[in-house]
Amino acid sequence: MPNLKNEVYTGYAYSNDVNEKSRSNRILYKEIKDKAEVKWQRSTSGSSTYLIVSNPQNLSNDKLALICDSGNLCFGYTMTGINQIKVYTD
Repeated sequence: MPNLKNEVYTGYAYSNDVNEKSRSNRILYKEIKDKAEVKWQRSTSGSSTYLIVSNPQNLSNDKLALICDSGNLCFGYTMTGINQIKVYTD
């Protein structure tokens, strides 16, 4: 098994090391979950959209998306505006 760093892994659902990437995301999420404020806006088939309300520590888009998806991000995300993130859910 590879030894992965605690960093954000996006779109890893079908990778060979899915368990390790999932674990890394969960660990990092616990460290950063309170460092930005995001607000759910809407869900559609296969995605949810969030508004970045506050990012005082200037977290990266990857970390903000990880907060939006509560530590998951297995299907990835995209920025849909300056302060909007669309997280893919399936």
